[in-house]
Amino acid sequence: MGSRDLLKTYAAVLTELASRGVIRSRNAPLGDVAELLVQRAYDGALAPPAAKSWDVESADGRRIQVKSRLVVSGTRRAQQYSPFRSWDFDVCVFITFDAYTYDVLQALEVPSEGVRALASPVPHVGVTAARVNTRTALAAAPGAVDVTQKIHAAMNNLV
Repeated sequence: MGSRDLLKTYAAVLTELASRGVIRSRNAPLGDVAELLVQRAYDGALAPPAAKSWDVESADGRRIQVKSRLVVSGTRRAQQYSPFRSWDFDVCVFITFDAYTYDVLQALEVPSEGVRALASPVPHVGVTAARVNTRTALAAAPGAVDVTQKIHAAMNNLV
């Protein structure tokens, strides 16, 4: 199969995922998939597309920011999550996916204050911007909870 045919196949896959409600945009699907998994795992509602700082409102009213990253197992270098530009969320769920299978490797829920304490400033992105990476000690943050099984269950229920 040629490169153009692969791109057409990829576009067809995105169209089918959108028709099933798995993704909301034509961008690379990882972020949309991660948000959907969190929405289902927390029995919540997806934020409107223009919402800043949060992606899902949980059934108990918490605003959840979702960060996701594809990783290659065994890779030594840290992988960056997209930067935080504001802090108007209660918790962040960080999900790492296997880059070759999209299997969920780990999912951690970290309170906003814990994320902020661990994040490094990114001045070229904006005054309040900060980021964490896959080597940041998120699991050690006060109040951090491993929610991998909860996210696995949501992934296993995708049709």
